[in-house]
Amino acid sequence: MRHIESYWEQLTLSSNELFQNRKFKQALAGYKEALYRAEVMNDHREACLRLEIPYMQLYIISCNNLSNTYIELGQLPEAENLLKRVIYYLLHLSGDTDLNKDEILLELRQATVELVVFGKEYCDQRTQESTFELIREEIIK
Repeated sequence: MRHIESYWEQLTLSSNELFQNRKFKQALAGYKEALYRAEVMNDHREACLRLEIPYMQLYIISCNNLSNTYIELGQLPEAENLLKRVIYYLLHLSGDTDLNKDEILLELRQATVELVVFGKEYCDQRTQESTFELIREEIIK
């Protein structure tokens, strides 16, 4: 798992540099690879917990990096879907009794804020309302 975490970090750092240099398509490819590594770590949560690898945060960072890149590329539906994906991911994790609920709630609040900010800037009121109705339904489940 450590080598996957290390590779995730390398991919993310190099993609961050590409993003800073406005090479968004190249950054996108690296961020996608990093997300894949984060997904692999999530498939091995017990090992990550044992090794103290912050798999949840790595996954969230990967989704947010991709979302920001899609925004720069003008691909707003993809950006929004990734922000929603973080929320659904955290809602899924909230059902795991072995995980720290406070940490998940903190991340969920932040993810919700990110989606609200995105919605205010890029979506109409009706779209925002339907998105939050879907999220509310998921929380109630």
